[in-house]
Amino acid sequence: MKYLRKGTLFLLGLFILLGAFVWYEHVYEMQETSKWIPTSKGRLSAVLTRPVGTKSEGIIVLIHGDGPIDATNEGGYRPMTEQFSKAGFTTISWAKPGVSGSSGNWLDQSMDDRANEVTEVIQWAMKQPNLNTKKIILWGVSQGGWVVPKVAAQKKVPISKLLLVSPAVNWSNQNNYYTTQKLKQEGKTQAQIKHSLKNEEQIITLLKENNSYPEYLANTPEQKPLSKDRWNFVKKNLNSDVQSDLENIDIPIDLILADQDQNVDTSETKKMYSKEISKELLTVFTIQNAAHSMMYSDVSQSEFLTAVAYLLAPKDFLVNKDFLKQCYLSVGG
Repeated sequence: MKYLRKGTLFLLGLFILLGAFVWYEHVYEMQETSKWIPTSKGRLSAVLTRPVGTKSEGIIVLIHGDGPIDATNEGGYRPMTEQFSKAGFTTISWAKPGVSGSSGNWLDQSMDDRANEVTEVIQWAMKQPNLNTKKIILWGVSQGGWVVPKVAAQKKVPISKLLLVSPAVNWSNQNNYYTTQKLKQEGKTQAQIKHSLKNEEQIITLLKENNSYPEYLANTPEQKPLSKDRWNFVKKNLNSDVQSDLENIDIPIDLILADQDQNVDTSETKKMYSKEISKELLTVFTIQNAAHSMMYSDVSQSEFLTAVAYLLAPKDFLVNKDFLKQCYLSVGG
């Protein structure tokens, strides 16, 4: 009976500690507020994250990568926005069109459309009396790496700095790199990879020849064709290339790359940014043990570990801590 009581107390204490740990992992030192932001295309479902106990020094505008993403990336941004809050900045992010009530359909957007959307959000922020927009920083990840430089190059709104995470350079090159790395991970042979890339070239040709969706379906070598919306989205953005926008940027850029990126050729990205941006304005950071998303690389390779880390410990075991630290430092923390 004595041992049973001790065992029960031990398990109870263990559950209390586990509960406290999980609670800590999901409590963030910041204040989130939901907002509707009006634009010329409708309204956007947005989240503003503000510092706690200190005056905001400026705003950081978050620009998503590919896919139907909500304002917080299903909570995945929170470990990072907490760091921005600790550094004294308010972050603004919003659900893509067609997601969480935002007007429109994100698959109807070109990169120019996305850039115009960002500009309108910043113009809205600059009119808000309770937002300090003295410093405006743009943060973009992955596909957002074609949007952020475009906004900065257009110079329609005053931008202080760019933070670019895992950005690509050229749409077609990125697609080929991603396909090659994905097939390598699946254990495909060089011959199989070559065959798949040849099929990709055939699809690119159909896109460049401006074929209709029915023509694509009739001629594609894919077993699972793209949806009509996705086909039109790729057609609009196939020629995306960051070089011309980089040529017109004259503000500081922090380029944050992952050492285990399977989506983007980071060597190509680093080479292009180093070529077009002066040494005085460009700082490059490579995060170790990081996947494209800046999750820990070893965690990202397992759906089970990703789910466990997301549910139980997103601060410490999901998002790479070196990446979070760099986010804090990059905005002057």
